[in-house]
Amino acid sequence: MTWAQAPGAPMWFVAVVALLGAVVGRLLATRLATAGYRLDDEAGRPLPFAPGLLVPLTGLVWAVLGWRFGTVAHGTVLAAYLTFATVGMALLWVDVDVHRLPTGLTRPALPVLAVQLTLASAASGDGAALVRAVAGAVALWLLHLALALLAALLRSGFGRGDVSLAGLVGLMTGYLAWWGPVVATYAAFLLGGAWAGGRVLLRRAGRRDAVAFGPWLLVGAAVALLVEVRPLL
Repeated sequence: MTWAQAPGAPMWFVAVVALLGAVVGRLLATRLATAGYRLDDEAGRPLPFAPGLLVPLTGLVWAVLGWRFGTVAHGTVLAAYLTFATVGMALLWVDVDVHRLPTGLTRPALPVLAVQLTLASAASGDGAALVRAVAGAVALWLLHLALALLAALLRSGFGRGDVSLAGLVGLMTGYLAWWGPVVATYAAFLLGGAWAGGRVLLRRAGRRDAVAFGPWLLVGAAVALLVEVRPLL
């Protein structure tokens, strides 16, 4: 049974996953509230939002993933996406706060997620999914690297952290379907552009004000993980 053919998980399972996600959210909130990731010139500013919000938000994200993937491939697929969600929550917080995506989070996440997806492919017997994941990671990494180089020439705010995160997004969405990275990228630019344009129209930001793109990459990934994009092979 592939992930796309699997029924939703039973509600008791979703509830347990949600509870565990809330616990993880509390741990994240406690750690991120210290703002230890900030540089010297970033100290003293208010936190981006109340740390306590991470508890229900992480629980909700874990619950949705638990319902979406259930116990496919003996739970190995779900484990990979829960790891990605946890890293994503931390990256979202940091990028909203200081407009940076720390390599201390993105770089270690890549081998961990790659190993988890390899185990999931072995458990499900779906080697094609792993090929799609690697191809998606490379494709989005190269695309965003090109955008980062162009942004450097234009002195824009698109940075190398976004490139690393794009590789993670390509890995996790490519595992599901060839079109997963395409959906994630399209949704990220569409929704991020709409947000930035709306702020300009409402005069809450200028045209040259920096916009954190990492959160929109993560939102794009969420869209790709939730829509029904079936593998082509």
